[in-house]
This record gives sequence, structure tokens and C-alpha cells, in this order.
Amino acid sequence: MKAFTSLFLSSCLALSSLPARSIAAVIDLTDVTFEHQTQASTGQTTGKWLVKFYAPWCGHCKTLAPIWEQLDDRIKEENPNDGIIIAKVDCTKQSSVAQRFKIQSYPTLKYFADRKMYTYKGGRNLDALYDFVTEGYKSAKTDEIPAPPSVLDAKMKEFRQKFESLTENNDSLKYLLEDFDHIVSFRKNAALALVLMGAFLGFMFGIIVSLLFMGGGSSGSKPAQKKKKKKE
Repeated sequence: MKAFTSLFLSSCLALSSLPARSIAAVIDLTDVTFEHQTQASTGQTTGKWLVKFYAPWCGHCKTLAPIWEQLDDRIKEENPNDGIIIAKVDCTKQSSVAQRFKIQSYPTLKYFADRKMYTYKGGRNLDALYDFVTEGYKSAKTDEIPAPPSVLDAKMKEFRQKFESLTENNDSLKYLLEDFDHIVSFRKNAALALVLMGAFLGFMFGIIVSLLFMGGGSSGSKPAQKKKKKKE
């Protein structure tokens, strides 16, 4: 029993001596979690977020990956109380976030701090990145923070995903989906009007069908009533 207790205490001591990397690593952000965690456009009260927008196949992203981990370690060790968080977004999977920030090249590095957004364009080595997130960003140029997707955008994306599965073997539907994407991208008000119009037409169609059925039922009962009167 004493041997077991001694082994247990030794294990606990070993675990407690592990570096912070084993407890918390670089945070993966998604379309669902990005705004909730970073609060990029709503105050940034959760901390300062340095985010790497990347693609797994990108050679430059692969080179930066170990440096990104080292930066996370260094921040946790040297600046544990500064609220600096190192994160990443896989743009091949999180398309909404990539579109929101207009990511066109990989990796793209953006820093959300002090209710502002900065696009990092400096050297991609550990010291340069560390200097930027701790002090250097204060003299850097700020960019406008794009608003998070609206409810309409979310609904449109949901509709597109459902409709996309139907277009695999149908060229006509593919062209229709492309037209729909064009409307959503450049004419959001028109897209909203289309949705509302579709809902209205569906509602009216339902009323017309209901009236036809009700009318058919009432007209069918009249001859029966006439026959009854003749017999009497």
C-alpha cells in the first residue's frame, strides 16, 4: 500500500512539472466558435487573440506551425497575465470565417487587441511575432473589423448546404445554385426579398388549396339536400 501511495504521489508530481503545452495548446477556432470566443467585433473582453488563418497543404503554413507552438509556449511562460491567446483557423474547413475576413493567401495572421484588428506583415520568426503581440502592434496600422454573419447569412448557408447535395448529378440545379450564390454575395436585400416572396407564395398556395377542398365539400352536399326535399 505504501509503495502504491508513493508511486501515485510521484506520478502527480511528474504531471505537475509538465510544461503548459500539455495543459493548453494553440486554440482551434471554427465558424461556430470564432466570434463567441474572440469577440472580435463585440468588445474583445476575452483577451487579445493572434489568429493564424491557414491551409493544411500550404508549405509556408507548415513551416510556421512549430513556431506558432513555440510562441504559444513563450507567451504562457513570460506573459501569463497579459491575456494573449494564440489561435488558428483551418480555412479549408471553416469557410465562413475565411470569407468574413477575406482571406486570400496563406498563412494570414491577424491580431485582435484593444478592440481593434491588425494584419501582421512582419517576419515570421519567434522573436518578431513575440515583439508584435506584446508591444509592436500598438504602432501598427489598424484594419476595419468585418461584422459577423447575420441571421440571413446563416440561413442562406444552411439552405445552400441542403440544396448542394441535390445538385451533384443535375447541371440545371447547379446553374440555379450558382445564380443563387451570386444573388447572396452581391444582392443580399434581393435575396431576402426572394425568401420572403417564396414564403408568401407558399402561404397563398396553401390558402387556395384549402379553399378549393372546402368548396368541393360544400358543393357536394347541396344535391343531397335537394333529393331529400323531393322525397318529402
